[in-house]
Amino acid sequence: RQKVPHIGLQCVKNENSPYCQYTEKSKNCYMTFASYSDEDCLYNHRLFYCRDCVDCAQLQKCELCFECIDCIQSYNCNYCMMCRQAIDSLYCYDCVNIHDCFGCVGLRQKSFCIFNKQYSQEEYKLQLPELKNKSQQEIYAQVETLWSVVPRPAMFGENNEDSYGDNIRNCKNSFWVFDSFGLHDCIYMYNGDDAKNLIDCTHLGWAEQCFEIMSGGNLNNCMFSSGCWFSNNLEYCELVYNSHDCFMCVSRNHTEYEILNVKYPKEEYFKRVEEIKTSMKQDGTWGKWFESTYPEVITYGA
Repeated sequence: RQKVPHIGLQCVKNENSPYCQYTEKSKNCYMTFASYSDEDCLYNHRLFYCRDCVDCAQLQKCELCFECIDCIQSYNCNYCMMCRQAIDSLYCYDCVNIHDCFGCVGLRQKSFCIFNKQYSQEEYKLQLPELKNKSQQEIYAQVETLWSVVPRPAMFGENNEDSYGDNIRNCKNSFWVFDSFGLHDCIYMYNGDDAKNLIDCTHLGWAEQCFEIMSGGNLNNCMFSSGCWFSNNLEYCELVYNSHDCFMCVSRNHTEYEILNVKYPKEEYFKRVEEIKTSMKQDGTWGKWFESTYPEVITYGA
């Protein structure tokens, strides 16, 4: 870790998108992380196919949104959460197929509503400027009143089978998974995409047969690794790309049969790895993450 170079940002096919991390195929984005195919977006986390969004998290196919969380196919919405197909709405929660709503909770196929009360189009437009001038504290106080009386689902999700967690879609036989979609036979996952047979992983997509992976993609049969992509049979590796059969390697690309960044013949590699594993099991270090090479620096104010 201390000797080899470390890549600063892991990005693929971006255009004019500085200070983005784990972001792919995006254009004119800034400080947008763990995202895919976005354009003109600023200060976001986990956006997919979005345009002109700022200060948002967990959005898919949204446009012109500000400070929204967990919204799908929404347009020109501000301060909305867990909404789908919302248009021109503000401060809404758990609403589907709505437009021109303000401070609503749990509505379906509604328009021109204020705090769940129906108005005509003319009345709504007359009241909207005054509502926008209210402080956020006043608005959230009224929304919280609705939260306490409007029924809410115990779990947000759709098209799931035998799966449990929250904010999940198209998952099957998965347990305790969150903010994920397309998972099959996975346990204890956060931010996983289109993957199978994973346990204890986060920010991992398009992978199979992995255990305790933090941030990566297109992996198979890997464990205790972070920041690795397009690789197979990795153990205790960091920042390893397009490789296979590596053990305790850091910052490697297009390599195979390496231990601590040293290449071995194929037969000797497997023999040495087994010897190291046996020793680690004896001293109790096998199956545990190593301590950070970079100690935490704590500063105290006056």
